[in-house]
This record gives sequence, C-alpha cells and structure tokens, in this order.
Amino acid sequence: MAEQEQMAVSEDLDARVDDILQHLEKNGRGSRHHYSFRRAAILAAACLVLASATVTASGMYQARMESMNHEKLEEYFAQLQEANVSADTYSRPMTENETARLEELRQAYLEQGYFPKKELTLIDNSEKYKKGVAFYAERSTFFLPEKELTDEQLLELIDFKEKREYSLAKISEEIEAGSYEYVKTEPEKDAAQQGRAAQQGTSGTVLGADTATQEWQIAYEGDVSIRCAAVAENGLYVGGFTADGQARVEYLPYGSGTPETFFEDFAENGEVYSLCTAPDGSIYAGLKGLAVQGAEHGWLPVIYHISPEGTLLNSFTVGEREWNIVDSMAIDAQGRLYVRMRMQEDGSYVRIYSAEGELIGTVADDNSYAVQGAGALGQGKDGKVYAAAQAVGDATAGNIAMTLVSVDPESLRFVPVAGGENVVCSADTIYPWKMVAAGVSETADFILWGYNGVDTYRLGETEFTRVQENWEMPCGTEGTCAVLVPDGRILYIGASDGFQGTTADGVDISGKDPAQTVLYYEPLVK
Repeated sequence: MAEQEQMAVSEDLDARVDDILQHLEKNGRGSRHHYSFRRAAILAAACLVLASATVTASGMYQARMESMNHEKLEEYFAQLQEANVSADTYSRPMTENETARLEELRQAYLEQGYFPKKELTLIDNSEKYKKGVAFYAERSTFFLPEKELTDEQLLELIDFKEKREYSLAKISEEIEAGSYEYVKTEPEKDAAQQGRAAQQGTSGTVLGADTATQEWQIAYEGDVSIRCAAVAENGLYVGGFTADGQARVEYLPYGSGTPETFFEDFAENGEVYSLCTAPDGSIYAGLKGLAVQGAEHGWLPVIYHISPEGTLLNSFTVGEREWNIVDSMAIDAQGRLYVRMRMQEDGSYVRIYSAEGELIGTVADDNSYAVQGAGALGQGKDGKVYAAAQAVGDATAGNIAMTLVSVDPESLRFVPVAGGENVVCSADTIYPWKMVAAGVSETADFILWGYNGVDTYRLGETEFTRVQENWEMPCGTEGTCAVLVPDGRILYIGASDGFQGTTADGVDISGKDPAQTVLYYEPLVK
C-alpha cells in the first residue's frame, strides 16, 4: 500500500515502533504480545497512520477475530455444541474486585486493543487442572486459581469468550446459508466409563448397603420428555410430556430404564412440571397446560391428585396468573400440600393447600428471604416443610447467598433454621438450588443441588457440606431432574440433546430428547 501511494516512509520507523511498544508495556497498557500481531503487521498499521487512514482499536479487535482460521472457528463452535451443560460455571466465584477489573479489562480489550499474551489452557479432565486459568469444555467449567486473578488471566478469560462468541456467530451464519454442515461427534468412552456403563441394575434390583457405592448409567427406553421425578416405594415416578404434547406420569422400578404408564388422563395437553409423593402413596402432579395457538392467554396450572393405583382422586387450579408453573411441591406431617409457584404478582410464591385442594394461605417473599429464584421445597425428618431461599437480607455472602428456611403454616412466614440464624451455603454456590431429597438419608437431612454442585445439610448444623462439584456430576444441571434413592445415592435424569416439535394443534413444544435420556445413579460420597 505504501508503494502504491508513493508514501515517504521514515527510515527510523522501525525504531519508533519499538519505542511505542516499550512505552505501552512500561505503563501497563499492553505489550507486543497483547496485540497478537507480527512485527510486519504493526509496521503496516504504522503505514496506515502515516497515510491518514485511522486504524481504530475496534479494527484491531476485528482483525484478531478474523485471524482465526476455519478449523479454529469449528473448534470453538464444537465446544459449545458438545458440552453436556448449557451454561458456564466456575470452580470458585470471582471476588468483587475481580469482577470490577474484568469489566474494565473487557472495555480495554474491545476499545484499546489490549490483548492477552497467551491463550488460556484447555483440559479434558478436571484432574488435569494444575494452575492458572483453564477451561474444561465437556462441563463448560472455568478453573480459577485460589489467588486473585492477574490482569493476564482475566484477559485470557475475556479473549476466550469473545472468540467463542464470534465463532458461534460465524459458523451459525454458514449453517444457515447451507455452506457448512455441523455433525456432532460422539466421544469414545474410556475404560472407566465403559465399566460404569456396564454396572446397570435390573427391574428386580433391591437397593441397600451393597448398592450405595455403585455407579449406574441406564438408558431410558420410553417416549416421555422427562421434566420431574419423585420417589416411590420400590421405584420412582417421572413426569413430562410426549412429542405430541400428551402429559404423562410413568413409573420406573429402581435400576430399570423401561417405564410403565401410571397416569395420562389429563384434561388437556401439557407438561407435568412437578411431582410429590404423599405419605399414603398417592401422587400430586402439577400440570402446565399448553397454550392454544394464537391465544393471548394460557391456562392456570392444575394439580392432579392421583391414587397409588393410578386413578384420579381430584384436581384443582392453583395460582392467579396464566401460564404459571408449579416448580416444586412438598407435604408436611399433617398432610398439607405446599406449592411453590413460578410467577405471582403479589410475591406469594409459596401457597399452602389442604389435601382436597382448598387454599389455606400464602407465604410471600419479604425483606429477609426470597424463594422466587430457588424453586425448592421438601419435607424434613421433623415433618416440617423447608424451602431453599435467597438470604436477601444477609450481606455477608453477596445478594444471592442461599440458605434454608422452614415454612410456618400458622404465621405464614419463612423461619430460618439453626436456632433462628441464617445458615449460608458455601461461598461458591452462587446459583439457586433445587432440593432433591429431604428426610430420607441417614447421612443428611437435606440434599440440594444447583449449577455449581451438590450440597448436604443436617438440621442443627451451622454450615452446608459440598459433596459433589459441578464438574464431577455425570450430566448438566440445566433441565436435569434428580431424586435421592433409598440407598443414599442421588439419581440424575439428564439428556445429552433436546428436541423441538409441533402438536397436532400447531403448538410448538420443546424438551429433552427421550432417545438421549439417561438415568445416572451416583454415590454422594466417592
């Protein structure tokens, strides 16, 4: 370009570029490596300046993105598509200082061309993490050092995410244009995985001490997109919907992937979103109805009370807002049904009903506790119903610190456990919990899990115990349901892929792909 424009390029340009780069490095604004350009590229950029063509930092960012070859774009795209989780997680939460610096450095990255010296490390097994910042693609987990992140490490995080998002956009455009076809690869199982897969139970499995440490991976052989599960006497109930929008509850013996239809005589198409087992063996199923195509409003959720033999006892609508969802249910020692709603304009997300469906009262979020973002209810060994809640009035662990409260049906308020004091979860549990078991384990009163892992809690103690990290879980947490089986293992029901379909009435539906659904029996203590 310089030759074509007949530019008079100074002979000391080379030295001037060196001086500029050294000055930037001394002042902490960058380095040669931050720009990720070869020396020739820097000199070319200097020529553009001499030609009065403005080279902006955004141009440097664009050049950095466009410098990736197609193989690299495919690699980033595949990481997103083949991870068995749907959201990034971190081995520990970032500090407030790290979060603030991350945003500052991201602006410098985008607006000033302030790039890292190297790329973050990729690992294919959590045990291979040694130091620095590393990414475990299969679990979409960023491993961070215990010490405060350096600017270089933060820049590596920023750089990785920007390249990943750019790759996602570029490959998606090519797929839409028909110029590229993505084929998901199926990783080969190592010997340990093959051994675990072979340890499957049977429909006649009796759970006990001899099964408590076994890992089973059992393929589901039904046609329901499973949304929820609840324990039964010798197996479990699962609820969801079929590809044509038929809501259904199935029964699965422990150790078996072959279901039996338990109940499907719902009055409308929809999805069984939550299940709860009563002391007499009956089942409560919360139905989220499908909206009619073109309708402005949907239906209120309906709770079906089903006998142990699979016959309908009664049903009743709950909540006061269309398209609402019953996220979780639990029953106390007196047989009262507690329901946690997804959307309530008055903030009364927990509603208490009699066994016959009569509303007893509602419990609203207050200045101390909020259950809207938690969605977890369960009965304790003392017969009370407990809820996972955000301790919004507790500033010691941030504004999303999780705790456990009991639901008082008399005063209609939330009461903290452990002698009236908040028991804040471990600091690295930064996402809401789902309560998967209460009152059934000999080692813990409550088993709770969230995007960052699995915690246990015993009434009267002052802290929760982390028993399984996110990257140790056999499947992703998003869309996964779980129960605790009688031998103490946790049972995850997850799918490696989803499906999208349309009912005969033209209503779009989506959920887990039944053909890709697996039941994972995992010991809580390995």
